[in-house]
Amino acid sequence: MQTVIHVQSLNKSFGGKQALFNLGLTVDAGEMVALIGPSGSGKSTLLRHLSGLACGDRGLSRSRRPATSDAGQAGAVHILNRCVQSSGRLDPDVRRLRASIGYIFQQFNLVGRMSVLNNVLMGRLGRLPRWRGTLGLFTAEDRELAMASLERVGLADRAWQRASTLSGGQQQRVAIARALTQQAELILADEPIASLDPESARKVMDILRDINETDGKTVVVTLHQVDYAARYCGRVIALKSGRIHFDGAVDALTGPFLNELYGGDLDASLMLPESRMPRAPRRALDLVAA
Repeated sequence: MQTVIHVQSLNKSFGGKQALFNLGLTVDAGEMVALIGPSGSGKSTLLRHLSGLACGDRGLSRSRRPATSDAGQAGAVHILNRCVQSSGRLDPDVRRLRASIGYIFQQFNLVGRMSVLNNVLMGRLGRLPRWRGTLGLFTAEDRELAMASLERVGLADRAWQRASTLSGGQQQRVAIARALTQQAELILADEPIASLDPESARKVMDILRDINETDGKTVVVTLHQVDYAARYCGRVIALKSGRIHFDGAVDALTGPFLNELYGGDLDASLMLPESRMPRAPRRALDLVAA
């Protein structure tokens, strides 16, 4: 099994406060992994480091490293057996690697005044010469791929509509279509359903799971909604205070475990699928239509 993500001894500090502590993990090809944990646990920070949008600490020499701290170690992130960053420095070739990493933001990251189709075509920029991308010189094949991606997320009929006129759920599906057009091997989704209503959230998660199961793409998604993690993902990585608190099968998401992770005053039963429901059945993708 190919290792898609390999993180080793990753540390990150902001203004003297450490956000990630000597973090290490691996994710294999074809996995769909949920990152869960309380706010401030390091989920989004980790995702940004995987994509090269943030760089870890450079580390201290062993002689200057506090004996009681796991901070200061020089970490590394490799994606698809290629270096994203090492020892607090981005790899010089990271732009090429980003073409294989689809990043889905919580707030969609679309250009509102542009058409839906042109937003989706932005997924091709990492695979084009800079001059062609700057001039917007997309080929007929690029446009066919973009339209096929919009068809897949149920929004082909909105291709010429301004992105700003779409609902939040529709905009997030446009962002997924952009990642499909990018032909990314790894999909990183940072709280993609945090601001969506339940039905829109279901559509987005259905599409992400279809990309994982049908296309075999590796998907890592950060979620506050633990019930969605339990229904859609086979593996869960729980972060707490910048450290990996748990890494294992979704069946370990019991009430006592969630109380420990999120706090003892929480009614953890409200965070799990009713009666420990099995993973939600796949639905035909025509249900994603608005």
